[in-house]
Amino acid sequence: MSDQTIHVFLDVRVPPENRSTFNSVMWELVAQAENEPGTLVYEWNFADDDETCHIHERYQDIEQGEIHVRNFAENYAGRFFEAIGGIKASVYGEPGEYIRQVLDGVKPAYYARVAGFNRF
Repeated sequence: MSDQTIHVFLDVRVPPENRSTFNSVMWELVAQAENEPGTLVYEWNFADDDETCHIHERYQDIEQGEIHVRNFAENYAGRFFEAIGGIKASVYGEPGEYIRQVLDGVKPAYYARVAGFNRF
């Protein structure tokens, strides 16, 4: 499984005036992702500044990643992007064409696995 997994790391700035809206979208997305068996990790963490949120997503493979990203694009993207003040994205593994197209607007950095292992 580890050779096929896809990781998405998002570094999101949330203006204080948008925090309530952001939190609503966050909880909806977390509830949805819990029902996606191919979503292996889905964690949202706020920094001490209370305006920077790091999101870590890990998908079993391209197909499972696409299920989540398609749902996000169709149901949550508008509210999510309206609530944030900036975003930086990094993607590890090969996400496939569909995920690349959806993420194109945030201009993520893509990283190919060249060595190492995980025990997940």
